[in-house]
Amino acid sequence: MKKIVIIGAGIIGLSLALELLKRGHKNVILLEKENEIAKHQSSRNSGVMHAGLYYKPESLKSKLCRDGINLMKTYCNKNSIKWDECGKIVIANNSLEENRLSELFERGQKNNLKGIQKIKSNQISKLEPYVKANSAIFVPEESIVNYKEVANSYLNQILSYGGSVKYFSKVKKIRNKNSRKVIYLENDEVFDADIIISSTGVYSDKLAEMMGIDINRQKIIPFRGEYYLLKDEFKYLVKGLIYPVPNPSFPFLGVHLTKMIDGNVEAGPNAVLALAREGYSWRIINFREFVESITYKGIRKFILKYPLTTFGEISRSLSKGLFVDSLKKLIPDLNESMFYKGNSGIRAQLMNLKGDLIQDFDIKTSGNLISILNAPSPAATSSLAIAKYVADYADL
Repeated sequence: MKKIVIIGAGIIGLSLALELLKRGHKNVILLEKENEIAKHQSSRNSGVMHAGLYYKPESLKSKLCRDGINLMKTYCNKNSIKWDECGKIVIANNSLEENRLSELFERGQKNNLKGIQKIKSNQISKLEPYVKANSAIFVPEESIVNYKEVANSYLNQILSYGGSVKYFSKVKKIRNKNSRKVIYLENDEVFDADIIISSTGVYSDKLAEMMGIDINRQKIIPFRGEYYLLKDEFKYLVKGLIYPVPNPSFPFLGVHLTKMIDGNVEAGPNAVLALAREGYSWRIINFREFVESITYKGIRKFILKYPLTTFGEISRSLSKGLFVDSLKKLIPDLNESMFYKGNSGIRAQLMNLKGDLIQDFDIKTSGNLISILNAPSPAATSSLAIAKYVADYADL
């Protein structure tokens, strides 16, 4: 019986463990460097189940997102996890944005989104009475859930199947020994394995290199996304998910308004280069990691490509007023006094030497070594589909 070790107990690592156990593997161990599962990207997010509107048709991300949202809804229903199909609108207010909206609508159709519609201002008002927009795309499939609750459910099932999780288990190095793989931890424990799967988020490039997998000099760059929350007395202003049309000159979706499954309304995120791979605020600095990021040839080219937008993102991070000004493009009645500081998260984004962000999911293999190298949003939505894909791809 093959021994499979999965490094990283975020929502992807957990979904992989669960899928392998369901397929009959008996010896599956998760190694997690923290004291709990899903502590980082898996729980520091808005909890949106993405329908696949934005992704390039026929890309791996598009396919696994479409499969993933259906699998996620089925899983939540079977396991009594609360979710809500609240729907999303993506709004446009000028001719340039309306042209972008039309292109986005065509992409949504190619990705086979169910019930997707282009709507005008009177229809927008019925869905979101406080939004002011000329036109919008309505995506009825988009939903919300608490992904930490989903991850805990995965964990409970993993344990019931006989799998295990070992906490405080940070990997120091990986070596070959007599045709098996040996994992050395920083606490001096040692694990051997027949198959190693790395699903380590912001450290995925580091683990891939430890495993001897060629990643073509690409690097994970940590972008911090910051959020504000609407005060209770103003939550009535948002009914579902309200997004701007993405600006093609910057590869992020722009700040948006998100109804959350706990009843809160979140605003954000922006996208700022973090000062540490787990740098959730300006005060968290890892000098070595920051120097590694800022001296990477790709990030310098990225900043030169998008200087104004990069400066704008930093400005919004430092100024609540500028942050809220962006939100006023969605709902003009918003003002600073309605918001208080919320959580923040890190987007682990793979970048190449040209300064391009790798948009698709990227899964690398080398023999019995598998790296989930690039799995930004919508990875949580797609987690069950990613697990099936990896298990099939690696013939596990």
